[in-house]
Amino acid sequence: MLSLGFFDLILWLLVLELLAFSVLPFVAWMAPHAPDRGYSLSKVCGFFAFAATCWVLSVCGLTMEGNLLITLVFAVIVLAGVWGYRTNLLSPAELKGVLAKHGRSVEGLFFGLSFVYLAVRFCNPEIFWGEKPMDLTFLGFFVRNQVLPPQDPWAAGSPMSYYYVGIYYVAALLKLTGIPVSIGYNLAIGTLAGFIGTSLYSIFLLITKRIWFATCAAAFLLLASDPELLRIVILDGKPINFDTFWAATRVFTSPCFFEYTQWSLLFADLHAHVIAIPFTITVTALGILLFLGSEQRFAAPGIALRCLLGAMLGSLFGINTWDFISFGGVVGLLIALAHVTPFWQAPKHQDGSDNLAEIALVTVFTRTVAFLWDVLLVSVPAGVFAWLYQRGINLNQAGGWGWVYEPEFNKSYMYAQALGYWMIATTLSLLYLGTRKIRQLKLDSALGAVGAICVMAIALVVPLISISKGITHQPWGMIIYNVLIIGAAFFVMWAHRESPERKVTGLLVAVPAYLVIVTELMFLIDRMNTIFKGWMAVWILSGISSMILLFFVGQALEQVLSKRLKRVFKGFVVIFVTLNLAGAVCNIYATVTLKRVPVRYFTLNGVQFLPDLPQVKEDAHVIAWLNENIKGTATILEAHGDPYREFTRISMYTGLPTILGWEHHTRQRGLSNEALMERKKAIRAIYSSDDIDLTKSLLTKLKVDFVIVGNLERANNRPFQFEKFEDHPELFTKVATFGDTSVYVTYFSQFNPAYKSE
Repeated sequence: MLSLGFFDLILWLLVLELLAFSVLPFVAWMAPHAPDRGYSLSKVCGFFAFAATCWVLSVCGLTMEGNLLITLVFAVIVLAGVWGYRTNLLSPAELKGVLAKHGRSVEGLFFGLSFVYLAVRFCNPEIFWGEKPMDLTFLGFFVRNQVLPPQDPWAAGSPMSYYYVGIYYVAALLKLTGIPVSIGYNLAIGTLAGFIGTSLYSIFLLITKRIWFATCAAAFLLLASDPELLRIVILDGKPINFDTFWAATRVFTSPCFFEYTQWSLLFADLHAHVIAIPFTITVTALGILLFLGSEQRFAAPGIALRCLLGAMLGSLFGINTWDFISFGGVVGLLIALAHVTPFWQAPKHQDGSDNLAEIALVTVFTRTVAFLWDVLLVSVPAGVFAWLYQRGINLNQAGGWGWVYEPEFNKSYMYAQALGYWMIATTLSLLYLGTRKIRQLKLDSALGAVGAICVMAIALVVPLISISKGITHQPWGMIIYNVLIIGAAFFVMWAHRESPERKVTGLLVAVPAYLVIVTELMFLIDRMNTIFKGWMAVWILSGISSMILLFFVGQALEQVLSKRLKRVFKGFVVIFVTLNLAGAVCNIYATVTLKRVPVRYFTLNGVQFLPDLPQVKEDAHVIAWLNENIKGTATILEAHGDPYREFTRISMYTGLPTILGWEHHTRQRGLSNEALMERKKAIRAIYSSDDIDLTKSLLTKLKVDFVIVGNLERANNRPFQFEKFEDHPELFTKVATFGDTSVYVTYFSQFNPAYKSE
């Protein structure tokens, strides 16, 4: 029977809303000066409070029968929310006012954007191609798993060496609701869009204080595309299909590529870097709240805000470590440069004039204490989260860091292909705002120019070190452009008389420009991941800052009498928005019309297609049988082969750990070459050797519970010893048969009816 998943969608959204409104009183208490009292942040914060609490308790060794722990955590959060409303952390009148003013925007963004991407998944729901099957394996495994730290489900028995916390968060919600993994996968992709939209709204609202702008900018940024797509379609005359969708992000020198928010959500791999996006934006918003709310630094709400920021930042270490580095830098800058209110007034001279020496002393002391206080409150919970994540995790440190050499450098025009829209908006906005500032001929302008020269010199340090290493032919066009953007951002936005909101914008402009320089000239672990993962932050921060700069230009033009200049600006905005949304429509069309399976179903169930797929038609019944009858984790043995094919298909669609999955990925996650080769030999020996003693010893060593025997196993393990499985009931017990595929339980497995614990 076809399961559309509509009831599961309603349940999923209901639980997320309950979590959001349960934490809202506490977020409002921490953010009393936020225009929406933190309402837009409560969506991600509610999900985080629930899932992170479950994870912390589990990783500390607290387990309960079934999903009792997760249910209790959810109940405690809801009851805490009731208490928060009853104690007037957010009074009913205040709640009513917040909902009246921001409800349509926040809920509209959350539900509207979620439904857009859920509709795409409904039209193309298959969890089949790309690395979606790997992500489904992880999700299914964590729904089954009760013990942390985890094993690697594609290298059963081997400790996990991967940032798994984000997929655990999604799995915790599935455990709570009981929604099938095959539907929950697509629900997670869709509602990630809603989370991202509301988080973006919070940043735009904090800086601009305009509801209409925050709403439109948040929705626009989530739908925005890169200019390369339209270039391929219009100038190269390519048809709008998946190939153009794919090619638009493969603009850099191989092996580098980049992905942006809309593309990642449409491609629908539930990777760590995709799950991390709403958390990175929320971390940035919390950091901005810290930057703007200096007067509450030593009060309980300010302390709680900093601890929440630290906890969510620390969780990024386990969600997607690259974002922990990038957005840790953003948070660090916001802390270091935050406004500080003096603790006391410096004494004056007897004649009443200022004592400059005392003022300097008070300023230095106050800023030092405030900085150390903020660092302590943020770093302690962040450190705790990072430490808990590393417990039992065999982090793979292969690769190290180093410098990039000439053959791998990207050409300057490649950056325009990826970031062209943001580059144009940022450059023109800074030119206009900078010109206005120069015309004012104030002291701030002169001091700003000196400061701009200083920050530009700092930005040139990495390129100069690169040259000192004997590396030549750096992409100087890209480097100089970003150095100038950093200097212009300081000059335009960071003056003594500028508002804190404009200073924050200056930081949001400068950080991605600096990240572009660093990721181009240096690598961490490897070149491909440095660009791929580092540029997620570049895209997000560049998009946010360019939108805000356009807003400031619009504000400045309100004071200008020239109607022609205003018309030019409006025309630019219309073209800017139209091109981006045209690209979005092309991307959505390419995704929705993509057909990779024999029969298309319109559903949220991502495995509905399995019985129609020739290579796994019979295995689909085995997968369904295992999902229905095997609770918890059990190690399975199945055919091993090339990645991105039908191999590892049982583990993919059940979440059951298998002896060996895709080689490249298991090697990336820390499995040594020696261990990998041993597992490959063991798989072949169990299927093809007639030595029953060797078979028994390998099964015991690898702790195999179930052996899959199907056409794939027969074809890839020759000579296949079929009689071994039938003639040795003391070793194998057949528990299910579907066509040519059979499932055997081993003699020592706890799932064997004859099993006796020692």
